[in-house]
Amino acid sequence: MNKKLIALIGVVLALVMVLAACTAAPAPAPTAEPANEPAATDAPETPAEPTAEPAYVPTGKLVVYCAGSEDEVEVLTELWEELYPDCDLEFITNGTGELAARIEAEADNPQGDVLIGGSYSIYAGLLDYLQPYTSPVLAECLPSYCGETDMYTPMQINVNTIIVNNQMVADLGITVDGWESLTNEALKGSISYVDPSASSSAREQVINMLAAMAEKNGNSMDDNWEFVKAFFTNLDKKMHSSSSKVPQAVANGEYAVGITNEELVLQLMRDGVDVSPVYAKEGITLRNSFMGIIKDCANLDNAKAFVDFIISHDVQQALADECLMRSVRPDVSFSGLDNVPSSDQLPAMNYPVDWVAANSDLKARLQDLISSLG
Repeated sequence: MNKKLIALIGVVLALVMVLAACTAAPAPAPTAEPANEPAATDAPETPAEPTAEPAYVPTGKLVVYCAGSEDEVEVLTELWEELYPDCDLEFITNGTGELAARIEAEADNPQGDVLIGGSYSIYAGLLDYLQPYTSPVLAECLPSYCGETDMYTPMQINVNTIIVNNQMVADLGITVDGWESLTNEALKGSISYVDPSASSSAREQVINMLAAMAEKNGNSMDDNWEFVKAFFTNLDKKMHSSSSKVPQAVANGEYAVGITNEELVLQLMRDGVDVSPVYAKEGITLRNSFMGIIKDCANLDNAKAFVDFIISHDVQQALADECLMRSVRPDVSFSGLDNVPSSDQLPAMNYPVDWVAANSDLKARLQDLISSLG
């Protein structure tokens, strides 16, 4: 490149720089920063996020009074330990009558934290010994068959079911299809049943009989005590001390029939035992099993967490799958076994809440009836 061209380029660049300097805006005069004012940043202003409370994680101990089966205890223990390995879960199992009596006796120094299992009549009689609690998970559940309250929480839909030893009934040559079938003299002494003073399930079954026969006969429940008397007469003074013995005695061939909770029959069928469920044609009062926190218990926060845990989706699904229990949640599938009716196919009746509330002496009345039969 020749020297004249280089010189010309240099002159042009110098002129450009001068013009740019002349047209630039003057710098603003410095101003004093306000005292204690934070320095400006380019980041947009955003409101502070509220700090979420951490979910409660149970630790320590939890004592559960349980009226459920060994399978139920096993499932609940396994799932709880997976979620809360630092909280020792202890189950004390017995019939609801014994557990309720224990809670009352321990009122001044509760040894348990939660009661699970048992019917409306049991919990209605324990109101003075229970701690109010409404689980946030309860909103995800079906309405209770026995009405809503914060004193106890539904955990299972119970179905009163007649369990039949198929071979024994065939040998007797009779048909068992409902409550009236149980007064057939061919079954005298061959009905597996639990003492109603020891089991709320037995009392609920009597409530069901009275309601069903009232519906059939077009009269009131109190008009049908003669039917209940005929049923107890057909027991021939034979009653178990625990409700868990009822289905097992039928499975073992000691009795031809019995009355129990549906899932216990289905579990035996799943295990290959030759028994069948009969859903009484006169009607079944669908009801809930409940759970409640014991008043002044030692581990209240753990007890609340346990109630939430029981009605959570995963636990309810596990109980349906493993224990064949009908769930209180609408989003839990219940396949049961082949030919087992869905809940909307059962001969269901409304639960007689008002009658049960007005007959809080049912246990004593049944004891008097049994005594009158010798």
